[in-house]
Amino acid sequence: MKTRTLLLFVLSIVFGVGAAYMANNWLNQQSQVAKASAEANTSQVVVAAVDLTPGAPIEPIHVQLKNIDSRLVPPGALTSIEQAQSMVAKNNLYRGDVLRIERLAPAGEGSTLSVLLEPGMRAVTVRVNDVIGVAGFLLPGNRVDILFTGGNSTRTVLKNLKVLAVDQTQHTDENRPKLVRAVTLEVNPEQAEQLVNASSNGRIQLALRNPNDEQDITETTVAAVAEPPQQEVTEPEPKPVVVRPRASTIDLIKGTSQQQVPVKS
Repeated sequence: MKTRTLLLFVLSIVFGVGAAYMANNWLNQQSQVAKASAEANTSQVVVAAVDLTPGAPIEPIHVQLKNIDSRLVPPGALTSIEQAQSMVAKNNLYRGDVLRIERLAPAGEGSTLSVLLEPGMRAVTVRVNDVIGVAGFLLPGNRVDILFTGGNSTRTVLKNLKVLAVDQTQHTDENRPKLVRAVTLEVNPEQAEQLVNASSNGRIQLALRNPNDEQDITETTVAAVAEPPQQEVTEPEPKPVVVRPRASTIDLIKGTSQQQVPVKS
């Protein structure tokens, strides 16, 4: 009985070890298959390792490589660190954002402000004061309308313009009012002509827009503070008087009676 018990104990240990070994091998195989399948469906892209502001030069320490699902790779995504060298950020980039060629610009193409301009756009600076500059609440990235006052009327001449910079500041993390002397706006060539013409021939005023308001404001003309012109009161024309010619008559006397008889002409 002791020998049989010992034999059964040894066999149970052997079978247990064998089952554990086989289960471990099967789990390793499944893990390798899942890893290979995941690697086959992922792509390597360049992401921001730190927050980057517009115009900031990109150094190797600012980016890193990351594997993501191939279905989530955006068009124009960078796939190597070398592609990000000698580039500057055109927009705000936050940690973990995938770097795309559309959001970058070569570092050697003029000033930092010039690389922030969209193709075909221009940067025009206008002089402002505490009133025109919306009491200092303008910040880079805001959207504004341009109101023009000339003579006795005010009208909106340009709408939804992007503020590129206030004074010499292209980016700020502060949200406090700050009085500025100049505001740089992003406009196309036609808008640039209208803006310069308006600032030269009258007075302009900036109107701050809600960033979520994409609907254009209907242009309105506001009358100056003055009495409205009096409307002319026209009297009705008198009705023509019809003068009928008087018929010619003769008096006919018979005895004691008298009678008027018309005479035909």
